Amino acid sequence: MTVYLYNKIKQSTYMITPEKINSVQAKIKAAIAQIEREENVKISFGSCRYDSSKYSSTMSVKTNEINDKVNLANERTCKMLGLDTNVIGKVVKIGAKTFVVTDIKTRNRTYPIIAECEGKSYKLSVDQVKRGLLNLTR
Repeated sequence: MTVYLYNKIKQSTYMITPEKINSVQAKIKAAIAQIEREENVKISFGSCRYDSSKYSSTMSVKTNEINDKVNLANERTCKMLGLDTNVIGKVVKIGAKTFVVTDIKTRNRTYPIIAECEGKSYKLSVDQVKRGLLNLTR
């Protein structure tokens, strides 16, 4: 009985659990916050896989800097979609919510515009963005 209990305690000490993953990721995010400030990037975690002995997580790094080449590409993409101007970074009001346009995914024909509201990402149609831009000018 004592040996079995000891093995159970020892085994649970070294197992990867959701609580352990959250603890590790919280420490990593705290360290990454400094890197984000110094390098002007946004670093985020994606999906996570784990078993009792290890866990892996995807991570993406996105620059906050926009250069002339990117601006020109965004302007062309916006014109192709029927928008008057580059909407990246623009504020769009839809209903009671205010969104900030963060990206354009040209492969998604129905909802090509990605916008954030209260820390969550949403897919928007071109018509929604056009109406949202008009709502701000009224």
